[in-house]
Amino acid sequence: MKTEKFNERANFWLLVVLVGWICLWWMPEAVSATEKAQVQAIPSNNPGILNAANRSVTQHTFETNGVSLNYTATAASITVHDKRSNPMGQIFYIAYLAEQKEKNPRPLTFVFNGGPGAASAYLHLGALGPRRVVFNADGTVPPMPAKILDNPKSWLAFTDLVFVDPLGTGYSRMIKHDSRDKNTNKDKPKTASSGTRASQEKAWGVVEDTASLARFIRSYLTTENRWLSPIYLTGESYGGFRVARLAKRLQSSFGIAPSGLLLVSPVLDFSFLRGDERSLWPWVALLPSYAAVAALHERSNETAYKTDAPRASLLSVEQAAVSKYISGLAAGKFQPDWLDQTSRLIGLDMDTLLRWNGRVPPARFAKALLADQRRVVSLYDGSITLTDADSGQQRLTGSDFYLDRLSAPILAAFNSYIRDHLKFKTDVPYLLLNHNVAKSWNWRSGIHGQQGFVEAATALKQAMSLNSNMRTLVLHGVFDLVTPYYASEIVINQMALDARIRNNIQLKVYHGGHMPYLQQNAREVMFKDVVQFYESAQPRSRPIP
Repeated sequence: MKTEKFNERANFWLLVVLVGWICLWWMPEAVSATEKAQVQAIPSNNPGILNAANRSVTQHTFETNGVSLNYTATAASITVHDKRSNPMGQIFYIAYLAEQKEKNPRPLTFVFNGGPGAASAYLHLGALGPRRVVFNADGTVPPMPAKILDNPKSWLAFTDLVFVDPLGTGYSRMIKHDSRDKNTNKDKPKTASSGTRASQEKAWGVVEDTASLARFIRSYLTTENRWLSPIYLTGESYGGFRVARLAKRLQSSFGIAPSGLLLVSPVLDFSFLRGDERSLWPWVALLPSYAAVAALHERSNETAYKTDAPRASLLSVEQAAVSKYISGLAAGKFQPDWLDQTSRLIGLDMDTLLRWNGRVPPARFAKALLADQRRVVSLYDGSITLTDADSGQQRLTGSDFYLDRLSAPILAAFNSYIRDHLKFKTDVPYLLLNHNVAKSWNWRSGIHGQQGFVEAATALKQAMSLNSNMRTLVLHGVFDLVTPYYASEIVINQMALDARIRNNIQLKVYHGGHMPYLQQNAREVMFKDVVQFYESAQPRSRPIP
């Protein structure tokens, strides 16, 4: 019982850290007449749900590198079903399909944000879509009102895009059934974390989420006749976790083998984000990012940080993290030389290190680093600071100020863009961040064994082993204190991939935070890396035997 309570607290803590992150017409997911009838018979007592016939298709032109590309934008929703073929919800999406000029089909990329509870507008209007919200070059938020402009670095230049809002986010909603429906009552899940209350809990969970999104992808491929297109999956934060698990689920249960995965600031194993007085890896994973933030704010002379080479700047810190630092944590005896080196690396005094047993939480680091200036750094991007309005507190409390500030222009821009540019009209509110999703999330459905934390590294390894041609690109910002890049490096190494597929996964680190693309330099370098990735991840031709 004590172990169960601890696990519940641990997973709740992870939920709080990542909350806020951490899309055709209606069509059934299958083609049977029974399912079509069920979709058409959606109960009318579902306020706040998009009309299935609400579908906008518009034509546009995209300019990139002096080349014009005509494309079709579709804003609509698809009805997804549960395992008993009952309609369970409508998933909203926005698709951009370029005019086909070549004989071979263009790649098709499905894009997800994280949270759980976040809609896809962050990636959509932050970097990937044909238009984007304007941020300052350093990633800070300019004064409102929000501005939106053409995006010559849109991924539409080399792949068709489908931005997907999971159930409970954006315009996507669950379908509520009449309580007198016996079949619906039978389908209500019984889980330790979510109980048997609402129908939305069928989709709000680790396994439940991948099931509904896999069904969405299958329905979209069928509706748009894109089964022979190279399929890619892109996810940010929890979306990266989601994509890693989706890659395995799509192959094993739906006959869909992705050509490539792009994980932006992902969490591959939640045990790397939960640190207590006896854990080791979470603190080792944070050390390089702490050092980068300290060096940028001139609180450490130990690291010669370079904007154009963030990872190379931190190689010595990474080596120290997996040698002297971890051995000191494991021994529990903090010798003067250990304290001195760690203090000089992360810019905090030795007394603070001793007080926290060498394990300074991100919420404390963000307050302590610039405390003498009454400044606090963002957990989502440690390069960004704000006046500390609550300097009496020892740790950050509440939501992150940077996440709060950037959400406003993205939501305002999206609401204007979809109505004025895409001509999609609805009175249903667009939920950029739905905290109810996070609060109701069924973490236990993804836990196997005794560890007590959910992870996606196992599913990713299985997916890569099943499909030896699939490539994976992991993208991180060096100043991210929510999902630090070095955690992904350690997890990837510990996956112990077969030598024949080890080079199929790469890790790139940028001068930025949790959303590295919000900083201009990082966005441009990231775009070049992604272009190269798509070129290398195309199915390789083989001679006919």
